[in-house]
Amino acid sequence: MSLLELVGVSKEFEIGKARRVYAVNNVDLHVDRGRTVAVIGESGSGKSTLGRIALRLLEPTSGSVLFEGRDLGTLDRVELRRLRSRMQVVFQEPFESLNPRMAVGDIVAEPLLVHSTLTKAARKAKVLEVLEHVGLGGDELARRYPGELSGGQQQRVGIARAIVTEPSLLVLDEPTSSLDVSIRAQILTLLQRLQGELDLAYLFISHDIQTVRYLSNAIIVMYQGTVVESGPSETVFASPRHPYSQALLASALTPDPADQVPSLQLQGDPPTPTTRPQGCVFRGRCPVRIAECDGDVPLVSVGGQHSVACVNLAGADRLARDTFAGSATS
Repeated sequence: MSLLELVGVSKEFEIGKARRVYAVNNVDLHVDRGRTVAVIGESGSGKSTLGRIALRLLEPTSGSVLFEGRDLGTLDRVELRRLRSRMQVVFQEPFESLNPRMAVGDIVAEPLLVHSTLTKAARKAKVLEVLEHVGLGGDELARRYPGELSGGQQQRVGIARAIVTEPSLLVLDEPTSSLDVSIRAQILTLLQRLQGELDLAYLFISHDIQTVRYLSNAIIVMYQGTVVESGPSETVFASPRHPYSQALLASALTPDPADQVPSLQLQGDPPTPTTRPQGCVFRGRCPVRIAECDGDVPLVSVGGQHSVACVNLAGADRLARDTFAGSATS
């Protein structure tokens, strides 16, 4: 049994009385203990909405969210609160997610006030232990305020706050996007170490291809709220089958200036999110579009755990060969 499972999840937001935004469309995913599933896509693809649904911070319009086999939609407030300690989140902007009027020690201790019966002395000891675990040891730092810390230190506080209740699952919503490259690498190394030590499962939301490549075991590629490709990370990176996945990989720069940068320029505009998706959501920008793209385009297996929503795989494969020929991705 997977730790987290989303089954047929969709989310619509009402705009006024007559309009809706179709943010997430019939998404399935599962995250096993100790593993990382990355959700990637451009801004507006529904990644963060999906992460909030996974934590029941948002209610899905349809579909189910199961955590440890329990349907979160069937739980009352008391039952859900009991589960909260085992499912936590690390936000994108560390400073904005930390109360500037609270000391670091109080910020990290706050979940313990809600989810534990520890004494004040035991809470303090637990907070200092967790701060040490994320590389922020010392009682002196626990007395500081977020504004006195660097961006990397602030994100370490956010991670400490998330793991202080000893959760099983962390939803990581673009946790490194606001950090510079060197600090980003340190935070990713920290997350990888914590996962190994604490057997954490990660739902990792990002648009950074290289970060996803480093940390994830499996990848879900979303476009306009719809999953267009999913599979093991190594498989998707080595052989992206959907034209949108290929475009994402082609947009990533490599650290070696000698590597040839692939070129795949998308034309056209994305569909409006206020229109219910019909046919392939990518067909308006797809360079290998055919007539069948206007019909039903389900996510189908192309071997093993690798699935793609494309009815012109032959054209997509030719596009991949032309795009990545001679590059490091091929």
